[in-house]
Amino acid sequence: MFCQVISIVSLLGYFHFTLSLSNEEPHVCYNKFEYEYNVLQKLVVLEEKAKQQEETNNALKNELSDARKIITVIKKNLIKTERSLDGSTYIRWGRTICRDGAIPVYDGYAAGGHYKHTGSGSNVLCLPKDPTWSLYMEGFQTAGVIYGVEYFTKDYPNWKHLHNQDVPCAVCRIPGNNVLMIPGRNICYKDYTLEYIGYLMSGHYSNAGSSEYVCVDDQPEALDAGNGVKDEKYFYFVEASCGALTCPPYKNSRELACVVCSFLPGDKNETQA
Repeated sequence: MFCQVISIVSLLGYFHFTLSLSNEEPHVCYNKFEYEYNVLQKLVVLEEKAKQQEETNNALKNELSDARKIITVIKKNLIKTERSLDGSTYIRWGRTICRDGAIPVYDGYAAGGHYKHTGSGSNVLCLPKDPTWSLYMEGFQTAGVIYGVEYFTKDYPNWKHLHNQDVPCAVCRIPGNNVLMIPGRNICYKDYTLEYIGYLMSGHYSNAGSSEYVCVDDQPEALDAGNGVKDEKYFYFVEASCGALTCPPYKNSRELACVVCSFLPGDKNETQA
């Protein structure tokens, strides 16, 4: 029998040791098989509990991961909702579509005052293709007049095919704000997102009619059925003239680029083409 027995074997050598054990609980005797079986049982139980704990931990980790994903989606939706209530619009001159990510409001016709007239408006407008009318009178009255715009680009090989073609435009909406047209650059400044790159264009310097400077897309389109010389209003490239304009950095007679950029807080911004 395998038994832990405490007995008085030697009255001399183990006397104090025996007295120290007299107050402890009585010991139970097991045979060797029972002892080993009980130990194995306890090990099996402990292993099962450890396995269950590991499964519980893994389940909690998965739930935590799913919760984080849900939180991320909620945050993105909140940001999207907030931005959908804000934003800006800009005109993309020379194109009928908006860039990817921008929402088209409408596309239409570039229009402004006649290049020979000294009156009417000086700014260029993007007239929609689906006008609606309020009260009106047929025939010309005492009024201002607006005309369509054509490209005047016969001296430029890459744009020669657009000469005398009618200029389209598109009004685009973006979630960003603070839209900025930067003349003389084709790269946005830090923290601004690129909307499109173009060339600075206006009426000819010798025209009687005043005109504003606009940024025409560097990949321009023409309106369908836009052939024919109307001789009304034109877009010319704008060249730098040194004098009061400091050269360098500017170059005399060089055509100016332009870029349209928007500011979008908290977003990854492109800073160049």
